[in-house]
Amino acid sequence: MLRLVDEVLSATNRRCPIELLLAEAPAGIQADERLLQHIFTNLLTNAVKYSDPGRVVQFEIARAGAEIICAIRDQGIGIPEADREWLFNAFHRGRNVEDRPGTGLGLVIVRRCVDLHGGGIKVESRPGQGTIVTVRLPI
Repeated sequence: MLRLVDEVLSATNRRCPIELLLAEAPAGIQADERLLQHIFTNLLTNAVKYSDPGRVVQFEIARAGAEIICAIRDQGIGIPEADREWLFNAFHRGRNVEDRPGTGLGLVIVRRCVDLHGGGIKVESRPGQGTIVTVRLPI
C-alpha cells in the first residue's frame, strides 16, 4: 500500500498529503492486485483532486472478521445530494466539480472492481465538508 500511496502522491504532484493508517497488516489475502490498484488509485486520486491543496487525505485499512475495510476520507468539495444517485453511472459528473478534469468513469470502474471481488462500497458526503468512501472486501 505504501507504493500505491507514493504513486498517487507523485501523479498528483503532492497536491495533498495522504495519511496511511494500518490498524492491522492483513495477511494471506486472496485478491487481484491489479483490481485493488484500480480501486484505490481511483479513490485516492479523486480525494486529492476534489480537495484544496494541502488538505490531508486519510487512507485507513482495518480488518473486521472476514473482511478488510478500507476508508478514504477527504476534506474536499463534497458531493451534492442530487448527484449521489448518479455516482456510479458512466460519464456523470457532479454539478460542483467546476474545471477539475475528469471523464465520469472512475467510480464506475471502482464499483465494477469491488463487485468482481464480492465486496461493497458506500459513499458518505457533505458539500463543502468532504467525502468518505468505504470499501469492504472479503478475505
